[in-house]
Amino acid sequence: MFSGYAFWLILGLLLIISEFFATGIIAIFFGIGALVVGVLTLLGIVETLPMQLLLFSLVSLGALFALRRRFQRWFKGNVSDRSGGDMAGGHIGARVTVLTDFVAGAGQVQLNGAKWDAESSEPLQAGQVAWVVGNRGILLRVSTTQP
Repeated sequence: MFSGYAFWLILGLLLIISEFFATGIIAIFFGIGALVVGVLTLLGIVETLPMQLLLFSLVSLGALFALRRRFQRWFKGNVSDRSGGDMAGGHIGARVTVLTDFVAGAGQVQLNGAKWDAESSEPLQAGQVAWVVGNRGILLRVSTTQP
């Protein structure tokens, strides 16, 4: 079947690949442990099965406890609330381009390359420039007067 090092290397790769499908950020550390054991077995440093299992356990658990928090930040990212609780509050004063004519005070604008729903007490036309003066949830309030 497989020689010792091939088993560990294949197991390590499968565990690391499985992390893409079950993203608990745990399997990757056991994959690292298996790869380490596979390489050390290939080099002839570790030969017996009990030693391989012990080394696999120690390396996997050590990596899990030492690196899991760092890997979570890399894979999941950090979440920050710059606006103090409202989604668009950090954009007050930002320049926007009106994408659709405002009908009954509502329309759409482009802010930082994204389309946003907006409201205005002024009659705005597509192509005009406006500024964000506030928000109601994720609905921007815009005006032709810069705040």
